[in-house]
Amino acid sequence: MFNRMAPCLRVREPRQNMDPAALGRSQGSGRWKMTFVPVMWIVWSAIVVITAGLYIYRSNLTRDEEDQIFLDDSFSHEQAAQAAIVARVHKIEPVLRIAQVLVVAMTAVVLFYYARDILVHLNILS
Repeated sequence: MFNRMAPCLRVREPRQNMDPAALGRSQGSGRWKMTFVPVMWIVWSAIVVITAGLYIYRSNLTRDEEDQIFLDDSFSHEQAAQAAIVARVHKIEPVLRIAQVLVVAMTAVVLFYYARDILVHLNILS
Protein backbone atom coordinates (compact mmCIF):
# COMPACT_ATOMS: atom_id res chain seq x y z
CA MET A 1 0.00 0.00 0.00
CA PHE A 2 1.04 3.55 -0.51
CA ASN A 3 0.14 6.72 1.32
CA ARG A 4 -2.39 8.77 -0.66
CA MET A 5 -1.86 11.79 1.60
CA ALA A 6 1.86 12.10 0.90
CA PRO A 7 2.91 14.84 -1.53
CA CYS A 8 3.54 13.75 -5.05
CA LEU A 9 7.14 14.32 -6.08
CA ARG A 10 7.63 14.85 -9.76
CA VAL A 11 10.83 13.84 -11.39
CA ARG A 12 12.27 16.50 -13.64
CA GLU A 13 13.29 15.48 -17.06
CA PRO A 14 16.91 16.26 -17.91
CA ARG A 15 17.53 19.26 -20.12
CA GLN A 16 18.11 18.33 -23.70
CA ASN A 17 20.32 21.30 -24.51
CA MET A 18 22.89 22.29 -21.89
CA ASP A 19 24.57 24.91 -24.10
CA PRO A 20 25.29 27.96 -21.84
CA ALA A 21 24.43 30.39 -24.63
CA ALA A 22 21.04 28.74 -25.12
CA LEU A 23 20.05 28.74 -21.43
CA GLY A 24 19.12 32.44 -21.53
CA ARG A 25 17.11 32.06 -24.71
CA SER A 26 13.38 32.07 -24.73
CA GLN A 27 11.46 29.93 -27.17
CA GLY A 28 11.72 31.26 -30.71
CA SER A 29 13.56 34.48 -29.85
CA GLY A 30 17.03 35.76 -30.56
CA ARG A 31 20.04 35.50 -28.30
CA TRP A 32 18.62 37.62 -25.49
CA LYS A 33 15.43 39.43 -24.74
CA MET A 34 15.12 42.89 -23.22
CA THR A 35 11.83 44.33 -22.11
CA PHE A 36 10.42 47.56 -23.46
CA VAL A 37 10.95 49.69 -20.33
CA PRO A 38 14.78 49.59 -20.17
CA VAL A 39 15.01 50.26 -23.91
CA MET A 40 12.59 53.18 -23.55
CA TRP A 41 14.64 54.70 -20.72
CA ILE A 42 17.94 54.16 -22.55
CA VAL A 43 16.63 55.91 -25.68
CA TRP A 44 15.18 58.77 -23.61
CA SER A 45 18.40 59.28 -21.66
CA ALA A 46 20.55 59.13 -24.81
CA ILE A 47 18.44 61.83 -26.46
CA VAL A 48 18.61 63.98 -23.31
CA VAL A 49 22.41 63.62 -23.14
CA ILE A 50 22.75 64.57 -26.82
CA THR A 51 20.50 67.60 -26.30
CA ALA A 52 22.48 68.68 -23.24
CA GLY A 53 25.71 68.32 -25.23
CA LEU A 54 24.30 70.51 -27.99
CA TYR A 55 23.30 73.17 -25.43
CA ILE A 56 26.79 73.11 -23.92
CA TYR A 57 28.37 73.38 -27.38
CA ARG A 58 26.14 76.31 -28.29
CA SER A 59 26.90 78.09 -25.02
CA ASN A 60 30.63 77.66 -25.65
CA LEU A 61 30.20 79.16 -29.11
CA THR A 62 28.22 82.15 -27.89
CA ARG A 63 30.59 82.81 -24.98
CA ASP A 64 32.89 84.81 -27.25
CA GLU A 65 30.09 86.51 -29.16
CA GLU A 66 29.77 90.24 -28.65
CA ASP A 67 26.70 92.32 -29.35
CA GLN A 68 28.19 95.36 -31.00
CA ILE A 69 27.96 97.21 -34.26
CA PHE A 70 31.17 97.69 -36.21
CA LEU A 71 31.02 101.16 -37.75
CA ASP A 72 34.61 101.39 -38.90
CA ASP A 73 36.50 99.15 -41.31
CA SER A 74 39.50 99.05 -38.97
CA PHE A 75 37.73 96.36 -36.93
CA SER A 76 37.03 94.11 -39.92
CA HIS A 77 38.97 91.19 -38.40
CA GLU A 78 36.75 91.29 -35.30
CA GLN A 79 33.68 91.62 -37.48
CA ALA A 80 34.77 88.52 -39.46
CA ALA A 81 35.33 86.57 -36.23
CA GLN A 82 31.88 87.53 -34.95
CA ALA A 83 30.32 86.57 -38.30
CA ALA A 84 31.99 83.15 -38.08
CA ILE A 85 30.62 82.62 -34.56
CA VAL A 86 27.12 83.61 -35.67
CA ALA A 87 27.36 81.26 -38.67
CA ARG A 88 28.32 78.30 -36.44
CA VAL A 89 25.50 79.12 -34.00
CA HIS A 90 22.98 79.28 -36.85
CA LYS A 91 24.31 75.98 -38.18
CA ILE A 92 23.69 74.20 -34.85
CA GLU A 93 20.20 75.65 -34.26
CA PRO A 94 18.22 73.23 -36.52
CA VAL A 95 19.95 70.21 -34.94
CA LEU A 96 19.15 71.57 -31.48
CA ARG A 97 15.48 72.06 -32.42
CA ILE A 98 15.24 68.48 -33.69
CA ALA A 99 16.82 67.22 -30.46
CA GLN A 100 14.32 69.24 -28.42
CA VAL A 101 11.41 67.78 -30.38
CA LEU A 102 12.79 64.27 -29.86
CA VAL A 103 13.10 64.85 -26.10
CA VAL A 104 9.50 66.07 -25.93
CA ALA A 105 8.30 63.11 -28.03
CA MET A 106 10.15 60.53 -25.92
CA THR A 107 8.90 62.17 -22.73
CA ALA A 108 5.36 61.84 -24.09
CA VAL A 109 6.02 58.15 -24.86
CA VAL A 110 7.27 57.57 -21.29
CA LEU A 111 4.26 59.35 -19.79
CA PHE A 112 1.85 57.49 -22.06
CA TYR A 113 3.42 54.14 -21.15
CA TYR A 114 3.12 54.73 -17.41
CA ALA A 115 -0.41 56.20 -17.68
CA ARG A 116 -1.48 53.13 -19.66
CA ASP A 117 0.25 50.87 -17.13
CA ILE A 118 -1.68 52.51 -14.28
CA LEU A 119 -4.96 52.07 -16.14
CA VAL A 120 -4.19 48.41 -16.81
CA HIS A 121 -3.36 47.76 -13.15
CA LEU A 122 -6.61 49.45 -12.10
CA ASN A 123 -8.47 47.17 -14.54
CA ILE A 124 -9.81 50.13 -16.49
CA LEU A 125 -8.07 48.89 -19.64
CA SER A 126 -7.61 45.26 -20.46
